Order: sequence, then structure tokens, then C-alpha cells
Amino acid sequence: MLPMFRYCRKTLFSLNHNRNLNPTPFYFLQPSLSFISSSEQHSFTLNYLINICGFSPETASKLSNRIRLVNSERPDSVLALFRTHGFSDAEIRRVIDGYPRILTSRSNKTILPKLNFLLSKGASSSDLVHIVTKNPRFLYFGLQNSLTPRYYFIKSFLHSDHSTLLSIKSCPGIIYSKNPSHNVQVLLENGVPESKVAISLRYWPSSLVVFPPIFKNAVEEAKEMEFSPNNTVFIVALRAKLMRKSLWQRKVDLYKKWGWSEEDVISAFVRYPWCMLASEAKIEAMMEYFVNHLGWKSHMLAQQPVLIMMSVEKRLIPRAFVLQFLQSKGLIKDVNLAGAFKVAEKTFLKKYVNCFEKEASQLLKLYEERRDPSR
Repeated sequence: MLPMFRYCRKTLFSLNHNRNLNPTPFYFLQPSLSFISSSEQHSFTLNYLINICGFSPETASKLSNRIRLVNSERPDSVLALFRTHGFSDAEIRRVIDGYPRILTSRSNKTILPKLNFLLSKGASSSDLVHIVTKNPRFLYFGLQNSLTPRYYFIKSFLHSDHSTLLSIKSCPGIIYSKNPSHNVQVLLENGVPESKVAISLRYWPSSLVVFPPIFKNAVEEAKEMEFSPNNTVFIVALRAKLMRKSLWQRKVDLYKKWGWSEEDVISAFVRYPWCMLASEAKIEAMMEYFVNHLGWKSHMLAQQPVLIMMSVEKRLIPRAFVLQFLQSKGLIKDVNLAGAFKVAEKTFLKKYVNCFEKEASQLLKLYEERRDPSR
């Protein structure tokens, strides 16, 4: 029986390894552990999750339905490895909660090489913690067959380890998903330059992880709206079109609540697609400020959607205060507020502050106080 046992175990391990998966624990094949019942394994797992990992009984009960432990050897090794790499107990719990199977991994064979790979590319301990806690499933994938080639695929566009790691930190799924290579190919086939692909990989990598048919459809929609694939704005529009349909509709409804028509929404999006990337809270705040505080008609913002992405506290309020002061003193008339809000700060100060010699110091003081009320 013993030779046959060794043959079966070797065969199963080989099959599992060839599939590029982490080796499955073969506790059930070990004669010395054959006496441990399922209920005993469940009890041990539950106690380990509560007493060693620090989970609440409720969370531990849920996790114990997704994993079985028969002794503490492997999970102890996993916990120790994470701690030596700067993970706090709370962060380790986040990892286990997101990927319970990690506790059955061979820490030095399955986890450590992947952490060392990222460290060799310049990742810091805090980078490792961020990437692993944000998406611990990346530890499931093979280093040689999945993570390494996809890392270098990203780097082939971003050219540096620093930028590549920033992309991975933003969306850890980019390093193990098969979708980015398909979606990047769609971009290239539709005339998007590599430099624009790099922008997507660097700033919106999650866009490239979506299901390829959905991605291809969004590319077609952006082209139908006459966004040019040669321009960065195409990547912005694509990012917006890839948001959840429910979220897109909520933003449309929010603009409509403030008086926009469907045509206004489309027109604003074509003019400045960033307006659909603003959060719902941001849209609400901007409409509130322009309509209720400045007395604008809401459709004026549809014609100047760039204003929606500006900061009320740092840009709009201090500039509006300066302009209102100048108007109250009769120093300017019929000022184009939209234009005054849009110009660069250097131009604004030159045109509306420094040119008024007698009032310049007072205006500058007022302007800076509104930008930083703590001063």
C-alpha cells in the first residue's frame, strides 16, 4: 500500500503543479491524520481563526466554511511571513478574509517568491501591504507563468519599474488578469497610440481588466461619439463609458435634477468627458455652488463642464471673492466669470490682482485668506 500511496500523491501533486496552481494540501492522504473527522477539522479551524488570527466568532464561522485546517504548521508559517514583511494583525486578517486559502499555502514556496519579486522591482514594504491587502488573490497565481510575463507586459508600455508598480498598486488585478493584453490589442487596432495606452495603464488600469467584449463595445461607443483615438480625451471618455451602467445613470439623473436635459448631458460629456468621472457628491456640490450661491442657470455649466471638476474651496471661492470685491469698487464691469475661473493662477493674479496697484496688496491678502482660511 505504501508504494501505491506515494505514487498517487506524487501524481496528484504533479497534476496540480502543471496547472500552475498552488499545491493543494493533501492532508486527507496522510495516514497519520486520517483519524481527524470533518467536525474536528471544522472545530480546529474555527478556534484558530478566533484565537490566533483574531477574527470575531461570526466572521470566523463564515470563513471556516471556506477552508479546513488540521494543524497549525502552515497557517503559523503564513502569519509569521506576513508579519516579517510589515503586515499588521488587522492587515493579515484582511488578507485572510479576502483569500482564506492563503492559510494552507507553503509560505516560503508559494508566497515569499512573489513578495520578493515585487521587492526586487523596487516595491517597499508598505507597497507590498497595499497590493496584497487590496487584492490577495494575486498570491494565487504562478510567478513564472502569470505574474512575471504580465508584469513585463505592463512595463513594456510604462518603461519603468516605478510606474509599473504604481499601476499595480492602483489595480493589483492588472498583474494576473488575462484581459489587459486583449484590451490593449483592441486599443492598438483602433488607432490608439502606445503613449495613450500607457496613460490608461498608469492612471486607469482597472479599465483594462474588464471583460473584453464589454471593453470593445465601450471603444466603439467612444468612436461613435467622435472622440479621436489619437487624443488623450479618448482614453478619458473610454474610462467614463466603462463605469457601471447604474452609476452612469445615477449621474445622468443627478444632472437632470438640476435642470439639464439628456442633450445637455451628452453635449457636456463630448465637450469635457471628465464631467462624468466626477463623483456624485462632487456634482451635487458644484451645482449647489453655481446655481444657489452664484445664481447661474444650470445649463451654463453644461456649456462650461470643465468648471465641474474645479475645487470650490481652493479655486472658485477665492476667485469669486476677488471678482465681487472689484465689482463692488467699480474697478471691473461685466466680468466673464467662467473665463476668470478657468485661467491659470498666474494669469488670474496678473489680470485681477496685481494690475490694481493701490488695491493689489489687499486683494492678494483676501485671495490667500480665502484659499487658506487657517492663515
